[in-house]
Amino acid sequence: MDIPILIQKTVDAKKKYDVTVPDIPGCVTTGETVDKAMSNATKAIYGHVGQLVEQGKPFEIRPSEVETLAQEPDYAGGIWALISLDLAKLDDPPED
Repeated sequence: MDIPILIQKTVDAKKKYDVTVPDIPGCVTTGETVDKAMSNATKAIYGHVGQLVEQGKPFEIRPSEVETLAQEPDYAGGIWALISLDLAKLDDPPED
């Protein structure tokens, strides 16, 4: 499954890019470069969803179309990317 992320220049001088995952409320991260922001987004998504699974909270991810999301004022002025997710990885038992 591919899920869209939005990478935007930050106003905070310490971080260069903020990342929002519109289809997973509350899932955000940052990065000093666009590449690092994308890498951090992947980790943030797996971490966020993993916590929901551990807590037994129901969730559903329905990837939105980038064209639809890009029309929203809150998402103006950023870089859109797709992150490939394999949610089956969350079913793997932790390694000792």
